[in-house]
Amino acid sequence: MKHVGRTLSAVATTIGLALVATGCASNVIGDDGPRPGIAAAVEDTEITLDELTAVVDGLCTLQETNPDPAAVGTSREYAQSQILQQWIAALVDAEFADDQQIEATAEDPGLELAPGWDDVDEDDREALQDYADTVLYSSAVRQEVEEGEAPDPADYDIAINPRFDVRLEGAEFVPAGEQLSVPVSDEAATEIEAPTPEALRELPEDELCGKRPDPAAAPPVPLG
Repeated sequence: MKHVGRTLSAVATTIGLALVATGCASNVIGDDGPRPGIAAAVEDTEITLDELTAVVDGLCTLQETNPDPAAVGTSREYAQSQILQQWIAALVDAEFADDQQIEATAEDPGLELAPGWDDVDEDDREALQDYADTVLYSSAVRQEVEEGEAPDPADYDIAINPRFDVRLEGAEFVPAGEQLSVPVSDEAATEIEAPTPEALRELPEDELCGKRPDPAAAPPVPLG
């Protein structure tokens, strides 16, 4: 099933946004048996860990080359969290569209026209394209759905790898915490809150996604 949709600019900026999903789910990858290499699954559609990494790498490259001077990066951990959440929510919309026989189409994301596309690793492009198509198709589905008829993730089989320490609760993704069936180290825990500019300025290069905040933009230090 090919998912198509929204606009490139919307996709490229998702990693800087706090995402909210509706419904609730508490399934965890591994509860029903080993599923190595899987980041999350919605019904029969799986997001592999390799695909998630490829999308993070690709979008961070696009963010780094974004010509907009106001575009500020984030941490790779936070970007990964937002991308995974957005991807899960979009797959729920796609399943809902199939169930309800909703016909929705939208523009091609045009990733190949984005500044920095040539810098994206060729091995990352297919996963990034699939992510963009899926998220954008989700937006098109939402435009076809009448108010009050949005899909409820609780109606679908959703599972998330416990390494990300996140689950759906009510209307948002929250840390799974003690509800996980396996322990999660501090290093593996997903970053739910966006990092501050101060934190981003201190991040090592390999943990930064996009542009580092300009130190000149920092608020002045009180002199007394």
